Amino acid sequence: MAKWLLGGVAATVVALMLMALPIRAQLPTISDVNRGGDAPAAGPLPDWDVAVLKPHPAEDPGMSWRMTADGLSLVNLPLEQMICSAWDLKPYQVSGLNGWMKSSTFDLTAKVSGNDVAAYKKLNVAQRREMLQKLLTERFQLKVHMETKTLPVYDLVVDKSGSKLKVSTAIEAPSAEEWKANPDKYKKGSMSMGPGMFEGSGVPVRSLTSQLGNALGKPVHDATGLTGVYDITLHFRPEEAAAGSDDNADVPSVFSAVQEQLGLKLVPGKGPVQTLVVDAAQKPEAD
Repeated sequence: MAKWLLGGVAATVVALMLMALPIRAQLPTISDVNRGGDAPAAGPLPDWDVAVLKPHPAEDPGMSWRMTADGLSLVNLPLEQMICSAWDLKPYQVSGLNGWMKSSTFDLTAKVSGNDVAAYKKLNVAQRREMLQKLLTERFQLKVHMETKTLPVYDLVVDKSGSKLKVSTAIEAPSAEEWKANPDKYKKGSMSMGPGMFEGSGVPVRSLTSQLGNALGKPVHDATGLTGVYDITLHFRPEEAAAGSDDNADVPSVFSAVQEQLGLKLVPGKGPVQTLVVDAAQKPEAD
């Protein structure tokens, strides 16, 4: 199970520590973390002052994804997952990857200069993704293009029985230091997830749809019309569970769990999905 804080305190170090868990079902993107304001900051984007990319030691299984006040740190992640974060995509939206692009993992640390920290803090999510896109394009010699495809999707709607989501009263921390000192007090925006489970305190429905998309391997669109923030707990049978396993015999499928536990429903369909095609990439040497 992994835990992290969604949005909230500016300049907070957001860390996701994963040990032997399926990456596809666990890792958030920059948009999930949702740092920066919604409006784009004026002026040119700052340049990275320091950027170091190197292969991750094979003997170290630990992973981390951190966004800091002056940059970011990605540890033990494959190119596939870095692309997903930079372009705000899920793995099922990325094609053209093979071999080392999915299996080899890297450590990437990047920071802006001290003079650019104030400007960096003002960047919205899209601007921070753009900075990471440029960095990955340079270091991996990436060549990509976007395609819109008609693919299977799911709409998340309110079930006829009505939503069971609980409007949250969770409190947002006034500062990073306060959150670190009192994580049980300041829970707004916190999430925990692992195979077959999602728990969020004071989170929007889009946080749920993002993780349902991971679990289903298909896009899930929020069609609930629910605009608040909620305390959400969902437990379901993970797709990794062995068929016929007694350990999961009484655990509902994700479809049943969404309906029974949340009063929502997953409706299958087809729709346009933006995808990214990797035309070329070069495995980097250590900096």
